[in-house]
Amino acid sequence: MKTLQMTFTTDFGKNYQFSIANPKSDLTAQTIENVMQTIIDRQYFETPAGRPVAIKGAKLVDRTESIILKKD
Repeated sequence: MKTLQMTFTTDFGKNYQFSIANPKSDLTAQTIENVMQTIIDRQYFETPAGRPVAIKGAKLVDRTESIILKKD
C-alpha cells in the first residue's frame, strides 16, 4: 500500500505529519508542494501540535505486507 506523508512545521515549533492513503500515481513534487502551501495558507488544520506554518517535506511510502502464517 502506498501512502503520501506530508510533514509540516507548526506555529508551536513542532512537526505535524498528515498522511493520505493510496495517492494518485501521477503526483509531482510541484503538485504536492502546491497542496501543502494551500493547507498552510487556508489554515485547514488546527492540531494539538499547532497550526501548520511551513513545509518540512513529503515522501511516498510503499509498504508491502507478506503473510507468513495464518490460522483460522
